[in-house]
Amino acid sequence: MKTFLHILLISLLLISCKPNKAELDSAEPQTYKRISGNKTWGFVNQKGDTIIPLHKYKFLNPIDEEGMILAHNNGKSGYINITQDTLIPFKYDDLSVFSNGLAPAELNGKHGFIDRKGKVVIPFEYENESHFYKCGLARVRKNNKYGFIDKTGKIIVPIEFEKVRDNKGDELVCAMKNGKWAFFSCDGKRLTDFEYDKITEVSYNDRTNTYFKKGLCRVEKNGQLGYINSNFKTIVPFGKFDIAEPFQNNLAIVSKNGKYGIIDSLGTLIIPLKYDLIEHPAIYSNIFSEFLTNDSGKYGLLDSNGDILLENKYNEIVWDRLKRGENQQKYYIYKENGKFGAINAKGEIIIPFKYEQLSNFKYQDFTIAKMNGKFGVINSFAETIIPFEYNSITCNERKQWCNLLILEKDGNVGLADLKGQLKIPSIYQEISPCFYDETNRFIVKKNSLFGIIDINENIIIPIEYNEISNWVEYGPDEHFVTKNKKKGLISREGKIVIPPIYDEILVDNSKLIKVKKNSLFGTINWKNEIINPIEYEQILWEWPYLTNKELDTIYLKKNGKYFSTDIKGKVLEQKVSAKVIDKKFSYILNYR
Repeated sequence: MKTFLHILLISLLLISCKPNKAELDSAEPQTYKRISGNKTWGFVNQKGDTIIPLHKYKFLNPIDEEGMILAHNNGKSGYINITQDTLIPFKYDDLSVFSNGLAPAELNGKHGFIDRKGKVVIPFEYENESHFYKCGLARVRKNNKYGFIDKTGKIIVPIEFEKVRDNKGDELVCAMKNGKWAFFSCDGKRLTDFEYDKITEVSYNDRTNTYFKKGLCRVEKNGQLGYINSNFKTIVPFGKFDIAEPFQNNLAIVSKNGKYGIIDSLGTLIIPLKYDLIEHPAIYSNIFSEFLTNDSGKYGLLDSNGDILLENKYNEIVWDRLKRGENQQKYYIYKENGKFGAINAKGEIIIPFKYEQLSNFKYQDFTIAKMNGKFGVINSFAETIIPFEYNSITCNERKQWCNLLILEKDGNVGLADLKGQLKIPSIYQEISPCFYDETNRFIVKKNSLFGIIDINENIIIPIEYNEISNWVEYGPDEHFVTKNKKKGLISREGKIVIPPIYDEILVDNSKLIKVKKNSLFGTINWKNEIINPIEYEQILWEWPYLTNKELDTIYLKKNGKYFSTDIKGKVLEQKVSAKVIDKKFSYILNYR
């Protein structure tokens, strides 16, 4: 008995998502975070200690509810735990996550299902990956025909249809025969005739679609739209409306003869067909339940029940989301009595109507506003974060989210954080975040010259250049600089790589740099050593980005004649015909 218990304890430790006994005995629950780098994945614990190092697994899924981690390595897939014990061998061409106790797997081009012990439950005989959703069925394809099986592999809906559909929200499935759709129950019983040209799903939540949980289901028959209920009874006859939108919160937008209204789940018009347009505001795929209305070019707003929030008297209504604490809420900006403010979905004023300009919050808890001719920053509770004393305030929005603010006052700019704390004083003509380190490195302009400083105002590149590049597509890691009309390259750490002594510099590969001086061309390497002297009328090479191979041949023109060298300057061909040059470089020569 002791032996059995000992083995059982060891087994439990192996499948645990805690890496060692010390952590198991700890009173503090262990948490783990996925990390990635160089196209590999790993895990660290809450202290930042490496638990699964990078460079071992090409992919790691989050730890699932059973302490198992889907992993890909060396072209194969398997499952491990946090201690890197192999729970399911790495022998599958592909694996996915478990649903209803089974995971879809691919082996030798065929698909089947395995359980958490790696046992094959459903043989590898299908042509597609699938999962078991609300109905407890999985879509399968065989000989290019579709059907459904249950968790034992039993065929529930025959594998004989052109297409099938299921979702996470409804306890039913659909199948298509001869271009027409029908509904089936989860036990395989056909519930309708094959009569619908289209059946519309809508989003139920972030990861679930549904036919009926938001109201009636929109269907199409013989080119006409109608609505059916969950008993498959036609509630709104086909062709009654020219436009019929899917239901949201038991209401749907409809239109006839160019006028829009709203119906409920009984098919009753609760908003008459009187508007020029009704639509749901949306951000990306996130559709609001409110209704934006347009009547004779003026906008209004209805709440999710169809009741009036705003009359149709506004030139523009802007919708967005803002953050209050940990919660997100939708809101609407519009202009009232010449001033901008905002209301929430209940019609409550959340930002008072006193601003001359009011920017979108863009899911954040602050925004830029203008009052009394000056700009400041307010939070989502309309509290002032940065005083209204600046001529302009902009956000370094190279990325999706703003993290620092550029403040301009009396012709000079500075930098502040989102709490209003000044990080860089307003003593520069321009400030622009470096694309590779947007919160710490900045190109600044002072006395009409450029340089780079960090957030602590340490000088990385002296403020002495006429130009400094920020981001160059397909370009080098270094900054292009111009000084006294001459060009060079400086590293991100401020080291001069190529001194600014050239009229032009072309960088498009890691081997050679083309330079121009006094109307003649030459090449240098990254040590600034001359490879091809600056004495040629033209230098050409094939762009490695297009050829997908490293640079190896340089074509040079002198006294009207071409020859070629390798990247070390050794002559390859004494004479290269104009026909060869034209064939290789006509797209460049014609462009110039």
